[in-house]
Amino acid sequence: MNAKQSKQVRPARTEIVAGVRVLTSQARAAAEAAAAKPGLRGWRARLAISSDDHRRATAARRAEDRGRDGFDRSLAHLTDRGYRGPGGGRAAVVAATPEWRATTVQVAGLFPFSVGASAPTVGTPVGAHYITGAPVHFDPMSWFLKGFITAPIAFVLALNGFGKSSLIRRMVTGAVAAGETVLCMGDTKPDYRDLVERLGGQVVDVGYGHGTLNPLDVGALGAIVERLTDPDQRRQVTARVEAGQVNIVAGLIELVRGSRVADYEEVLIAAGLRELYSGTGGFSYDNPPLLEDLLAVISGGGEQLRRFAEEDDEGAYRASTKSLRRSLRALVEGPFGAIFNGPTTTRLDLTSAAVCVDVSRIPEGDTKLLAAVLMVCWSEGFGAVAAAHALADAGLAPPRTFEVVMDEIWRVLGVGEFMVDRVDALTRLNRMLATGLIMCSHTIKDLAAFDSPAAQAKALGFFERARAKLIGPVGPEEIDRIRNAVGITDTEKLLVTSWAAPRPPSDDDLDPSRRETPPGTGCFLLKTGEANEPGIPFRMVFTPAERDADVHNTNRRFDNLPTSGEASR
Repeated sequence: MNAKQSKQVRPARTEIVAGVRVLTSQARAAAEAAAAKPGLRGWRARLAISSDDHRRATAARRAEDRGRDGFDRSLAHLTDRGYRGPGGGRAAVVAATPEWRATTVQVAGLFPFSVGASAPTVGTPVGAHYITGAPVHFDPMSWFLKGFITAPIAFVLALNGFGKSSLIRRMVTGAVAAGETVLCMGDTKPDYRDLVERLGGQVVDVGYGHGTLNPLDVGALGAIVERLTDPDQRRQVTARVEAGQVNIVAGLIELVRGSRVADYEEVLIAAGLRELYSGTGGFSYDNPPLLEDLLAVISGGGEQLRRFAEEDDEGAYRASTKSLRRSLRALVEGPFGAIFNGPTTTRLDLTSAAVCVDVSRIPEGDTKLLAAVLMVCWSEGFGAVAAAHALADAGLAPPRTFEVVMDEIWRVLGVGEFMVDRVDALTRLNRMLATGLIMCSHTIKDLAAFDSPAAQAKALGFFERARAKLIGPVGPEEIDRIRNAVGITDTEKLLVTSWAAPRPPSDDDLDPSRRETPPGTGCFLLKTGEANEPGIPFRMVFTPAERDADVHNTNRRFDNLPTSGEASR
């Protein structure tokens, strides 16, 4: 009984502080005295003191937390990811915070920055990074001049309606702001007319009743001949002018007759042009002849033309040139004559910020006429580019760079296999011409829609040689075809194909006038190499200025139609 009573009156060794059990002051003093002794007892005392230190530190933190929030409650252990334990809300994964980019003047208090940029701020702002929200800049010429890509060629690939042309218009705006001259040589929809007009550029209309193009008009290249003081350079430019005229006339004849022009026929065309530009011809670069004038000279013959044709008399000459004269007559009197047998209505003005040749008024099914117009437009456009470089080489003008846009390249290539050769030459020589190139299509299959394997290989080379590829929403089969030319990771494949998936139809939206926007609109993946290196995904959003200008609205035909809600009333 006495032993039991003595055990009950023994003083407590622990107490509760802020919900944590710690040693009392007497028990701690005893433990500290025992810790100075050697042996097992001293070791156990030192272990108890260490444990008590940790418990007292935890109690102090809890007391501090209570004093800060005013609530008397037991708190879980606080970590850098939240409170540990049931109900603490600890985050197992911490999501990356959005990144924003600005100048040191705007965010001076955040400098020096702790994390480098994931996308360089070089070129035109095209959107925000799809993951981080950081701004993404790109245009082919700026990245080429910086050394990020080896050629200023970009290819935009996406399904229709997801913003391909809008992205190109954004890059065109940036190119004009950077001092480049943009050439939209053959706007088939048109997609760039409104933008070029807003930028103060030149718009040239071509079509039945909407302007004419003279294939024999030497344009800017012939206009600079008199300005060149170096005889050798003048002779070179003159030879190029004549070669360009012969090639354009021969190309038009091939379109009309559907077969190649014979070698002697090209000689006759060149001889006829020399006759027209001779002292007795009455024509000059400022007053160029028409196709009907060339036909008249070749039909009239003469000793010099018979000599070029290697014919002995007039009858033999007429017989040997009958096919050529028939083809020229088709260009003069046929449907082509309404477009090509007349003086050029509007010459290209490369002093303007941008040039757009609107060919949207050419009938949709008239592929031959479209091919002919594109051929003449490209010849005149690149002749003007060559003229600008010739003036710069002679020290008569500052050096310039150009940007050529080939939107809906499937329409350009669809007019004939010979257009493949012309685009192929442009993609190989654009650096020599100081010209950037932006191409666009819906699918890689558009580049392989030819009977000739050689034409297919050349056309597919356009996509492969594009050093920057901007891939928008496409299907799973298309992304597999793309992976044959450029490295696409599995994550990027899932991302790009998810952009193409529409939302499930729903009538939850009570506003019948509002049109649903597909989730992948404006989303693109920028790839600049063939390896499996991650690309730069971004989303382009229209600026207020672009919305006010309405330059991206390609659905104007539907603007005045009643909405589904109005039609049902």
